Amino acid sequence: MKNSMPLICCFVAVFTSISAQTIQLKNYSINNTGYSALFPADPGKADFSMNNSELEEYMMEVSSNGKRYGLQLVLLGKNFLNSDKETLESLLVSYMQLLKLSYDVTSGIGYIREQKHPSNSDANGILDFWEDERGGQWAVKGWVDRNALAVLYVHTRSAADMRVPYEFLDGFSFKKFTKKDLPRKGTLK
Repeated sequence: MKNSMPLICCFVAVFTSISAQTIQLKNYSINNTGYSALFPADPGKADFSMNNSELEEYMMEVSSNGKRYGLQLVLLGKNFLNSDKETLESLLVSYMQLLKLSYDVTSGIGYIREQKHPSNSDANGILDFWEDERGGQWAVKGWVDRNALAVLYVHTRSAADMRVPYEFLDGFSFKKFTKKDLPRKGTLK
């Protein structure tokens, strides 16, 4: 029980976030991808790489008021155009599991599924709260549709510092596709 106290405090912070200090967010483009996200300060140009599956990956992070705000975006290409919501959600869970490993996360409250994106009804969302091996607290929300997967996170050093900025976690904007970007009728199986 003693080890779970910071995690419990983080969970309580979820319900007290209404009284939290309001942060000013601005929309920033993620390079030239057509995707964007809200940040409290300019995160600069996203770091670009190709992941092990040969998919484009973009990473952005900025510090503001003692917190780290970050985003990881994976462009899925045409690999998941025919995938159902369950497959996409499994993909998002797998990616979040990898992030847990890379950030030395030791515990979490568990995935809160069926999050609704403010402007993309096709997107699946998952919310979670983590604690790392140094006692740092993480509020994490992932989004996925057939074209992209994005995970946004806020990291603080202690549970007392965590006020969950839902505006940031919900501030990922999916690319608006034009008719020429969409597959022609009859080309999907």
